[in-house]
Amino acid sequence: MGLFDWLKPPPPLDRDTRAAIERAVVTVEPLIKQVGGYEGKLVPGVKRALEYCDDIAGRIPGPYEISRAAFAADPLVHALFGSADDIETMLARSQCVREHLMEISLGSGQCCALLGMRHREKAGFGVELSGEIVRTDAPQKTLYFTDHTLAEPSPDPSAARVRLRLALYDGLLKSFAAHVADARTAHDNLHKEHAIESAWLRGRGGPDRGPESHTRRLDELRARLQESAEALQPARLLDTLADSLAAPEDHMRLEPVKIAVDRAGIIVGTGQDGTGDTLHFTELTSRDQRRWVVILARIEREEARRALERLEAARRYIVI
Repeated sequence: MGLFDWLKPPPPLDRDTRAAIERAVVTVEPLIKQVGGYEGKLVPGVKRALEYCDDIAGRIPGPYEISRAAFAADPLVHALFGSADDIETMLARSQCVREHLMEISLGSGQCCALLGMRHREKAGFGVELSGEIVRTDAPQKTLYFTDHTLAEPSPDPSAARVRLRLALYDGLLKSFAAHVADARTAHDNLHKEHAIESAWLRGRGGPDRGPESHTRRLDELRARLQESAEALQPARLLDTLADSLAAPEDHMRLEPVKIAVDRAGIIVGTGQDGTGDTLHFTELTSRDQRRWVVILARIEREEARRALERLEAARRYIVI
């Protein structure tokens, strides 16, 4: 690379990268815009975060049809719900279905959405056949799922993954913004402690009249206040944000899970011994550190409409 190559201005940012940088700054701290060259500092981290989110969105399995017919035919759908009626209940109660599904699926009659739920295992005892001996107290674990939630509805799988990429990126930004909010709260609490200690010493006639321990405590609080105030300056926030976006795997992970169950939901192993149905799904860990089983769900508009109608009819029915 020659001297004149170094003197060339950097290539202009593409529209998507510029929009992602703007999204990051607005979410975390708009004053970052006052720092010279802030866009250039954020470019590597933003591109890395977008690539990472794109990879996760592409690895979420699906789409899987979520319907009464799929409950009977697909082992994974059968395991995700306790009964076919639970699918209808989930659709009827979903805020996503009520607000978006009807309008965006009018063309194809279908909709793709992210379906998240909690993976649970319950220990107990059951019947087991060991040779010719029937045991009624064999330890068993039952697999089940709770808190089914639909989100990010889209007309088709391709559009769904594009939308999920942006949603995952927003999740990273909100995670960092929550960290900044906690730091500001901690700074405010330090300021209050410092004010209380200062008032107490003034009441005793000043620092020279108070106990040495209180004087040391006041010095410690003053130093911590200075440190936290510097950490919240736009330039420092810019550096920390750039580092955080450059390492998105520290804040968000997608991990594969393989487990085998029988049709009653009893865990029978990892599927390597050929018993039961082997289920493959993924668990997403994001900013709240809770693990969500996530799949792309394909939902028929008519099935969702019938579920909503049955729920409304049930609400109007009064039993005396």
